[in-house]
Amino acid sequence: TILDSTMQLSFSLPCMEESGHELCFLSSPNHDRRVGCNINGDIYVSQNWKGWEVWRFIKDESSGHFIITSWTHDKKVLCSGPDGRVFTTENKEGSWEKWRIVPHPKFEGLRIESVEHGRFLSFSGQDLHTKKKEVDTAWYIEPAHGNHFFISATSHDERLSSSNEHPFTSKNRKSWEKWIVEPTNEKIGQYTIRSMEHGKYLGAEKNDKIIVSENKQFWTIGLSTQEGGGYLILSTEYDRRLTLDENGNLHTEEVGDSNVTWQLEAVLPHTVSGKQIWSWVGAGVCSTILAVAMPFAVMGVVGAMGFGAGGIAAAIAAGGGIAAGGTVATLQSIGAVGLGLAGTSMAVGAGAATGGLVSFGVIKASKFGTEHERIAIDEPEKHLPLCSWRLWQ
Repeated sequence: TILDSTMQLSFSLPCMEESGHELCFLSSPNHDRRVGCNINGDIYVSQNWKGWEVWRFIKDESSGHFIITSWTHDKKVLCSGPDGRVFTTENKEGSWEKWRIVPHPKFEGLRIESVEHGRFLSFSGQDLHTKKKEVDTAWYIEPAHGNHFFISATSHDERLSSSNEHPFTSKNRKSWEKWIVEPTNEKIGQYTIRSMEHGKYLGAEKNDKIIVSENKQFWTIGLSTQEGGGYLILSTEYDRRLTLDENGNLHTEEVGDSNVTWQLEAVLPHTVSGKQIWSWVGAGVCSTILAVAMPFAVMGVVGAMGFGAGGIAAAIAAGGGIAAGGTVATLQSIGAVGLGLAGTSMAVGAGAATGGLVSFGVIKASKFGTEHERIAIDEPEKHLPLCSWRLWQ
């Protein structure tokens, strides 16, 4: 079929990694709260989905256990005491800092257990602790980008954008160009695309017109198998691909009519550590500069189809780097298309950073036609990333 020959489909979008370790939010679904590590490196729980709520999950491949460190304060490690207290330490080698993460046997989500004490991470709505009983012990682990993306045409310096009334393309990477790309978790490769700024869904009409609407419309998104790679985005209802003409005008067309593909450039939350704030203050940096320095987006998180190092570049845009314990995270999306020499040079010229490359944990799945349609996971289950826990079962 067309989908089988031109696209590789997945139930989930690429997860975020830094140096081979996943970056994720740790979320309590029962209370809609995230676990965070504040400016002093102390544990708190909030409604936010921001940088202080992002955690780095470091897996010990021999035991399968995890050490969970703050993305912003990379020396701070999530720890549990025998009395149920949950706090941070700077001991990455201790037994109290090791966690076992498995599908929850009773509720939707994951169960996170202290390896040393056999107690389960829990949030009751008041405080974070561990306990023996399983009430309020279900957790969602979600990717650090929160499914927020710039959607860029691979061969054009154009981003998908919209006003409140209609979609268009733009060279900007600002609020109107940010989209929430959410899997339906019902059909493989099926997503909704919603404007972060305006809350409206991207849609298509029978006459090939692209619209934004209050009503959900579904898109099929998959990695292109054509030379040059990138993502194909198809209207699920009309089975026609999203494309643009030489003037940047959006429309849909038959799959084989053009070679336009798209990049998904992940947008990470801003973050800053207490140490960085005090170093800026000590250097006499004014409050206006601090306000400008904090927000940023990770873009150009792309790689070559063969996963090789050659031709792969990761760039951090918006004039700043990722404040992650003083390191710069360089990211790559498995199977997506690289910026190319020109795009990389432009990104570096704008103050971006390039460096050692890592890969997202992306699940590639394929449909194969039988009378009972099934999903085949191409990679062993041990490679399924944490943020794709919904696929584990």
